[in-house]
Amino acid sequence: MSPALPFVARTHHSKHEPIGVIDIGSNSIRMVIYRRYGRYPLPLFNERVTVKLGEGLDQNEMLNPDKIALALSALRRFSHIMNAMSLERTIVVATAAVRRAKNAAAFTVPAAAIIGAPVMVLSAQDEARLVTLGLTANMPNISGLVADLGGGSLELVLVEDGQVQKSISLNMGHLSTRTAPEVAALLQSVDWLDEAVGATLYGIGGSFRALGSAYVKRSNYPLFLLHGLELTIPTVLDILTSLQGDNPELQGIPAGRRDSIGMAAEIMAALIQLSGVSQLAISGTSVRDGLVADMDAGMNSGLSPKKDPLLSACTEIANHSQRFDGLNDVLTNCLSPLACLLDISDSQRLLKAACLLSDISWNEPSELRGAVAADRILALPLFSLSHKERAWLAKVVYHRYVGVKENKPTLPVFNKLLTPQEAKGALALGLGLRFALIYCAGVPEYLNAIQFDVSDKTLHYDVTADGLPLFDEHSERRLEVFAKACDRTLTRRG
Repeated sequence: MSPALPFVARTHHSKHEPIGVIDIGSNSIRMVIYRRYGRYPLPLFNERVTVKLGEGLDQNEMLNPDKIALALSALRRFSHIMNAMSLERTIVVATAAVRRAKNAAAFTVPAAAIIGAPVMVLSAQDEARLVTLGLTANMPNISGLVADLGGGSLELVLVEDGQVQKSISLNMGHLSTRTAPEVAALLQSVDWLDEAVGATLYGIGGSFRALGSAYVKRSNYPLFLLHGLELTIPTVLDILTSLQGDNPELQGIPAGRRDSIGMAAEIMAALIQLSGVSQLAISGTSVRDGLVADMDAGMNSGLSPKKDPLLSACTEIANHSQRFDGLNDVLTNCLSPLACLLDISDSQRLLKAACLLSDISWNEPSELRGAVAADRILALPLFSLSHKERAWLAKVVYHRYVGVKENKPTLPVFNKLLTPQEAKGALALGLGLRFALIYCAGVPEYLNAIQFDVSDKTLHYDVTADGLPLFDEHSERRLEVFAKACDRTLTRRG
């Protein structure tokens, strides 16, 4: 395993000043300004310019002068933006096109002068490591085959329980001019590819996302979110076949991908058929996520145990959105007995995440809070949630604001991604949150005054003397609605 990469620091170490990452790929150059380190490094600014720096590389292993000029023009703009933001760190990396080019210095030397920081040309090993780290930092225990298909290379990584077992970089990408036999020959040269038989393929890169976009468009999938989209292999191969040939079906393919989607489809189809993977999971992560995770790990090395990426991210979101300090842990403790009723895997973890996100739209107009909360959770740039989990959390917090009012719409994504029992559990927890947060008015001590216990037929509760003054008829009514959603009879102890 390669050591962590060195990074250029313009000032002192900080976890609160913005950092800038420029990723120079074979197809595009992207600049992302992140607000901070941590598990939820929310982008302040994100811009992508398509330059196709790696176009024609298969013929002569040289970067085209016109493409170099276009890339340098993009970097001049990015440099001015970064300088105006007074970044704490600037990280500039280049991948396959620059790595493979014989005339790479014709680009990297003026690029470094423009940016004011060296261009780190990632080795194939480092690129594979960082791509995988960007995925496993958010999904720590995955096993399967990771494939990052870029413009000039295909990185393949075999992962077991979140750890890299084997990796390789192949010199072909969606900007290549490889024939079908050449694609197959390159893949067949990977002597460990058969170890991925029956595993999940984690597809990274714009070509895999374009494939996902085509599926969403053609199937009317209820959530237009590409990360976490899981597809069966027959479905994937049907779409890939439609993207090849003289008259490809381009419905759902972004305009910028249409010229190269045929080559990408050829590579993806051959990879799936030769590896024998059982399903495709599309990932929205990238080498940039790996870079940020690498920095965060380097700064916190040995200081604390590895944290759950979902709960860490939700905690950071809560720190920015919550109204009342100290409430989230008390809220989780109060409602944790309900986890057995939720009928969804990893229920305690998701219950805690829901509690952390429960104040996400408190400052919106009251009639819009439920819908706004649901939309925000469905769109949060979190890579540690499946689509089902995301829809479940959105439904929980929706009902935390809306309750069961008949004049409020039920968002269709909930019903399409959740089973009836999963939806029922989400409704119950949402009503539990609604009761608890209104009852205590955000005061942790008041929430400590009430305790729940669940049996086969009964939702038991107890209120201490300190909490009784808040327990009026409205609180009791909300509690009865909550118990009904749990299919339990409400009973007070004592």
